[in-house]
Amino acid sequence: MMAPLNSDARYQELAAKWLNNTISEKEKEEFSSWYNSGQDSDYSLPPDYAGSDEELKARIYASIETQLAPPEKVNRFNRKWYPAAAAVLIMISAGLYFYTDKPDEKLAEAEPPKSEQPLIETRDLQPKAEAKKTSIPAHDIVAGNDKAVLTLGDGTRIILDDAKTGVLANQDGHSILKTANGELVYSFGSAGPETISNTGSQDLNFNTIETPKGGKFQVRLPDGSRVWLNAASSLKFPTAFSRSKREVELKGEAYFEVAHDEKIFEVITRNQTVQVLGTHFNINAYADEPSVNTTLLEGSVRISDLRTNNSQLLKPGEQAKLTEGIEVVNLKNTTESIAWKDGYFQFNDADIQTVMRQIERWYDVRIRYEGQIPTQRFGGEIERSLSLLQVLKVLEKTKVHFRLDGREVIVMR
Repeated sequence: MMAPLNSDARYQELAAKWLNNTISEKEKEEFSSWYNSGQDSDYSLPPDYAGSDEELKARIYASIETQLAPPEKVNRFNRKWYPAAAAVLIMISAGLYFYTDKPDEKLAEAEPPKSEQPLIETRDLQPKAEAKKTSIPAHDIVAGNDKAVLTLGDGTRIILDDAKTGVLANQDGHSILKTANGELVYSFGSAGPETISNTGSQDLNFNTIETPKGGKFQVRLPDGSRVWLNAASSLKFPTAFSRSKREVELKGEAYFEVAHDEKIFEVITRNQTVQVLGTHFNINAYADEPSVNTTLLEGSVRISDLRTNNSQLLKPGEQAKLTEGIEVVNLKNTTESIAWKDGYFQFNDADIQTVMRQIERWYDVRIRYEGQIPTQRFGGEIERSLSLLQVLKVLEKTKVHFRLDGREVIVMR
């Protein structure tokens, strides 16, 4: 039996028909009219439509491609249908499976315990009549992008996001280049990178690359190692490494792919050093985070506490948390630690303050809590390319609410 017109169940039924390519032209027009009417509800997809999130994405993309066929094959309703399909895709790519740990809030019926499944899953997008309307104003803030400042040893500052592709400066007989894909690269002459004598650090000429809030950047160091800098971070490094060691200083967060070499590569951060020969790892050393987290993906690294000289060797899949001492955690997967590099926020049972610290850095906003700090926990994945309002809209599905005042985000219960 067909669901009543203008009911949530009716639009859920139409969504299922569209996804299965059984929707009629009249039903397409009905659904398109509903979508464009300014509604602010969620969407529901049939639970058996796909066996996994990846399959779900693939099926929706395939359906959209069908709807956006060459002009001679497009009927007059297809273009009207595209916004709804795009909206569904935004929610799917945003990883809409946030949950709350408050036992008195039931966001879905007959859900399993939190340890087995989040309370709101990607495929559970049914409109909820009791959902509170967002109080976020109409203006928006765009996501961060590639921007950084390079400060040379002589004090010269180069704004990298404004700089054109090509040679930016010549230093110690070497060229500093900005590539077409935005990476900062050191290019050496026939003498190669090892032109610094082994007489001490006073002979080294250091540069610093800094990303602001709302910025990120890539740099290829003099030895060929590659570094991805997250927002509000800085990396200090020599124009050429000495013959005895490769040493850099990090503030903030960076992902390293260290080129293999017989010389130790050392990263100095807040209260710790990380020593490697050649490997892939991520360091989160923001001053406002409760611990310095070093996550190893490949190879091996040695973490040393600068206060006690205690050290710990990490294996792939392990994370060192430095607080009062070094705690080693065996991770089920390392994707959460490097999601930022791949263009995502990813949370696993994170509290609201952890979430908002990342929002603050990436969108260059201030965070203020109004009243009691919400106790909800967050799990899920959101694209970092989304605007701030789009991200806050996703987060509000846990019944935490936000107000945007200029560049200040007010968090409310």
